Amino acid sequence: MKKIESFTIDSSPLTSRGGLKNYTITGDPGAVFSLIIVNNLNKFYNFPEKTNVSEDANTFIPQGSFGTTPVKLFKQTINSQGIYNGSVDFPANVGDDKYTFVLQAESGFKTKLSENLSNNDIYHAAEINQYVDTRVTFALASAGSAGTYTSNPPANSYVAVGHSTSATNLSFNKKLSISWSIALGSSQFVIARQPVIRDFYFTTTRVYNNTGDNELAIELTDISGLSIGMQVYDGAGVGTNNFIKKIIPGFKDENKSTASNHVYNVPKSLNSTGDSIQNSSGGTIFISNNSSWTAGDNLTIKGFGIHADTFNKTKFTISNLALTIDPVVTTTDAAVSGSTTIPITSTSGIKAADTVIMSGIGVTGNPHVDAVSSGVNVTASSAQTIENGQTVTFTGSSRNATITADVLIEKFGTDDLTLTLELDNILTVG
Repeated sequence: MKKIESFTIDSSPLTSRGGLKNYTITGDPGAVFSLIIVNNLNKFYNFPEKTNVSEDANTFIPQGSFGTTPVKLFKQTINSQGIYNGSVDFPANVGDDKYTFVLQAESGFKTKLSENLSNNDIYHAAEINQYVDTRVTFALASAGSAGTYTSNPPANSYVAVGHSTSATNLSFNKKLSISWSIALGSSQFVIARQPVIRDFYFTTTRVYNNTGDNELAIELTDISGLSIGMQVYDGAGVGTNNFIKKIIPGFKDENKSTASNHVYNVPKSLNSTGDSIQNSSGGTIFISNNSSWTAGDNLTIKGFGIHADTFNKTKFTISNLALTIDPVVTTTDAAVSGSTTIPITSTSGIKAADTVIMSGIGVTGNPHVDAVSSGVNVTASSAQTIENGQTVTFTGSSRNATITADVLIEKFGTDDLTLTLELDNILTVG
């Protein structure tokens, strides 16, 4: 009996673009084999080399493809050097995929697989995963004043797309320039502070594995991607002032634990394909404040920009992050003579505050706004004499603002991630 000794192929993951991979089968000269490639949708690879090629009929080898008809590379012979070389042209894909290679020795041609490969005539030679591209989305939101903005969300999102880290570990250094223009339909805002990377957040939901009553240790069915400093809340017993302080894989074994030595066991579970045992992703988090919860309920976990890498391997930096608010420009609609009452055509966006300063031709000093009579006038901190129809400018409050940033995405995560800038952290509305 002739033997097939080996099957080799680069089994590293594919990106969504697909691509060509070469494979080599070695064995005794004259050994005969068949090869099947099937994906996770139970579609079979149609090997181009099976196509009858005729130059006269203008027929050429097509690109490889996958279809529902069961096909295989049938009864191929290893050459006199003991080698068979082939290639597979994997297609571009819009969803994650897995390709399984099944090598079969043709016993009718007195061929068998080497004992190093298999004890029967069939060998699962390789599995290759393909991962779709992932997205990083930068968005805006206001938890407390959403209805005051002219739109919800306050501005359009920015989206960057790149190869998933599951497919490649290469750095991309993809640049994204952000410029958000936001506006209020009523009221006004002032700058609370300049934004920082921690003002960007994302959320994920996990399930309680246990019930807690005024405790700190929470068991979750999945702790993957969590990190210290993430915020936790469920709208009931676990309030928004709670943060993760410690994370331990597995659950506490009360029978083996003592007061000074706590023992945690990591449960086992089947993998996604159900063909092997792996460590469960369940584990225990310790939060900052005693809380109560119920097994089976959902826990919302809020991560911030600095947590993205741990969460799903998204790596990015932000530079030149800045918030500016537009000045309010209006005109006087009556002459002012030695008075703190300044009649103006519009008071929209003007707030009474020491930081809201009035300027213009005829305005003396740096008066701030002490009071606003909506649609009528403002009260300045010092008396002014200004002509009718004179342009006056108010800085420090507005209904319009701009947020800019330069983003550098070094790696795209294992799946999509939306990073939302919390406007309430940086703008005070009202």
